[in-house]
Amino acid sequence: MNDGFAPHRVRQRADAFRWVLLAAFVVLAGAFFRTQILQHDQYRLRSESNRLRAIPLAAPRGPILDRNGLVIADNVPGFTVKLLAPSEDSLRAVLTRLGEVVPLDSADVDLVLRRFRSARYQPALVFNSSSFEVISRLEEHRPSLPGLVIQTEPRRFYPAGRAVAHLVGYVGEVSESDLDRERFPGARLGTIVGKESLEAQYDSVVRGFDGMRYVEVNARGAMVREGDPSLALTPSAGLPLTTTIDLPLQLYVDSLWADSMRAWRGALVAMTPKGEILALYSWPSFDPNDFVGGISRDRYRELTDEASGLPLFNRAIKGAYPPA
Repeated sequence: MNDGFAPHRVRQRADAFRWVLLAAFVVLAGAFFRTQILQHDQYRLRSESNRLRAIPLAAPRGPILDRNGLVIADNVPGFTVKLLAPSEDSLRAVLTRLGEVVPLDSADVDLVLRRFRSARYQPALVFNSSSFEVISRLEEHRPSLPGLVIQTEPRRFYPAGRAVAHLVGYVGEVSESDLDRERFPGARLGTIVGKESLEAQYDSVVRGFDGMRYVEVNARGAMVREGDPSLALTPSAGLPLTTTIDLPLQLYVDSLWADSMRAWRGALVAMTPKGEILALYSWPSFDPNDFVGGISRDRYRELTDEASGLPLFNRAIKGAYPPA
């Protein structure tokens, strides 16, 4: 009786096992169908976001011109240094190695880390404007700096220097407080915006719109190759700004103070009967080119020192003086 019953039990168990295998196959087939067919776009997008990194392309700021088309502010080629990293710890490690090649203090490192936290899938800006010497040194050590991104970007330039400092202002990286107050719509950490005078007042006109390109990276965040060029977005340059300023007159006023009135603190505004500003000048002055790419702490301390006459103070529009 046992010999006849055993094969029946074996067949029952075999049938049950076949049903279990069939159910498991159906479940796996359904999961594969959902992943590969129904959710294909979602997982493809996630895969692309892990493999591709967006690299912002700064838009050239629009030139600022005098009434006759002479250049007050323009752009020249410059270099930016950024780092791609899969995590904050790996970024710290690369920054430590980068600091052995180019000096970085703790404040610079903290700023780079804040930029990374604000946009983890974009390269963190390290240097906004670097010299060719610095770029050459970094290129020599590229194998030990995974995720290093060096690209050419427009850099602001003021040909007349101190003669137009208080008139045109200067540019610099947008601050976190400005971002919180949404003072510059469309800006993000690392964006160059106008800080004073014409550059600040007409920033929305001359700033333009940044572009974007994509690069393929490996698991360490190191760039492998350029992404699909068809995905790139070309930056849109800012619009030119034509003023009523007479640049030769502005330069003449600067020469008067520099030659014969150097010890005097004051300001001069030249206007037409219609109210057009031909010249606006304040002394002591400074070179707005010092702020391009980030001003050094020593230089900024010098400009804000009372003994130097507070060159950053615009006496033409902020000073309070009696008539005549």
